[in-house]
Amino acid sequence: MTTTVANPVATRTPPLAAVRRRAARWRLTLAALTFTFVALGVGTRLIVQRVAGTGASAVSSSTTPAPSFTPLAAPWPGRAEVVRLEKQLVRAGYSIAVDGKLGPVTKSALADYLQLDATHPLSPFLASALEGTWITGYRKPAVWNQRFGLNRLTRFVERPLTGPGGQLDANGNLRSGPR
Repeated sequence: MTTTVANPVATRTPPLAAVRRRAARWRLTLAALTFTFVALGVGTRLIVQRVAGTGASAVSSSTTPAPSFTPLAAPWPGRAEVVRLEKQLVRAGYSIAVDGKLGPVTKSALADYLQLDATHPLSPFLASALEGTWITGYRKPAVWNQRFGLNRLTRFVERPLTGPGGQLDANGNLRSGPR
């Protein structure tokens, strides 16, 4: 009967510290590649906007000086602010969809919730978005939810909330009658 003894150096697995270092290097490489691709994407978008003339600082033949700062994209901060406002409305008790869109229903909920005075001014974005909306400031989410909320009890025949012939116009104001 013969036995073979394996060489312990030949069958040894790498130490755990070496495996962790290798994994950390891969993570760092992946993070660097991700950052590079994102920066390339943003840069490409800015270049395309300038060439196409749709950006905030499009290339033109006039002698206006180039701005020192070019904003990336206006919809991103606006959408983030809308989502923040919608979450605030939901916390206050309003039954609305948090979808990042400032539609007539969201404008109506904001008109019911907002109380305008010197201590509660509107941001420039919100002031321009709510132009034409009547701010009532009732702050009665239960009453508002019964009429416009997501889970309201509807009657057999009811006008839709938005759209042609809807209860709310494009600014979130209550329409007087069917149109």
